[in-house]
Amino acid sequence: MRPDIAFAGAGNVAFRFSLALQEKGYDISFVYSRTERSRDKLVRALRANGSDTQAAADYRDLASADLIFIAVSDDAIETVVREMAGQLAGMEKLPAVVHTSGATDISILKPLEDIGCRCGVVYPLMTLNRNKNVEFKDVPLLLESTSQELRPVLDSIASDLGGEHYFYSSADRLKMHVAAVFTTNFVNYLLGLAFPIVQHDHPLLIPSTIEAVRNAFLHTPASTLTGPARRGDMETIRKHLEVLESMGLKEQEEIYRLFTDRILEKYHHK
Repeated sequence: MRPDIAFAGAGNVAFRFSLALQEKGYDISFVYSRTERSRDKLVRALRANGSDTQAAADYRDLASADLIFIAVSDDAIETVVREMAGQLAGMEKLPAVVHTSGATDISILKPLEDIGCRCGVVYPLMTLNRNKNVEFKDVPLLLESTSQELRPVLDSIASDLGGEHYFYSSADRLKMHVAAVFTTNFVNYLLGLAFPIVQHDHPLLIPSTIEAVRNAFLHTPASTLTGPARRGDMETIRKHLEVLESMGLKEQEEIYRLFTDRILEKYHHK
């Protein structure tokens, strides 16, 4: 039997998670958010698909569900947990509670565990955006639980969503979160540096970029690294720096020098 689910939070993660769970047959009973506009927008989206989701007035409303997802920003989780524990303490029926953060230790849920809630984590290893649909079969989920009873529930939910899922400790989940910053956020930053160099012709970079990332994952980054710094081609490096300097792209020049120096040091002992 699928658990009845409620959400604390109505942002990007809550929006995508709740709609995906609803699509798989889960009942989303309540949504609570301090931002009423976001809460009401999510409630309307869920009700448009035939549910009777209600806007919660406080955390006590959420307690009627079997499982509460805390899907708020990382810096808000501690406050939400403390307030939720205060409101739920002493209630006869207590829900299980999970948060959805990659960088937040499961121990942050201890105030809820102390009052009798089973606690866990369901972390989607992908940036979720309410304005962009996502197939959860393509989203790895990292799970954690302080309760053996909750563990199969989380495993079943992840299985229903259809993607890869694994139980990770908080420490290992944090490492994955750090790695994802390199492969997503930092790559995005570098793409932002590349675009002004070629301006409107930047779509021509798509095939080589995709191929480089694909090869790095199929083989290893070290074995597939190419370019003038890897070859030790100082003349090409000089030409590149002249182009960046002539265009007045100081930030690009700084990053080019930094990365080039690191690669030369690694492969040519500069």
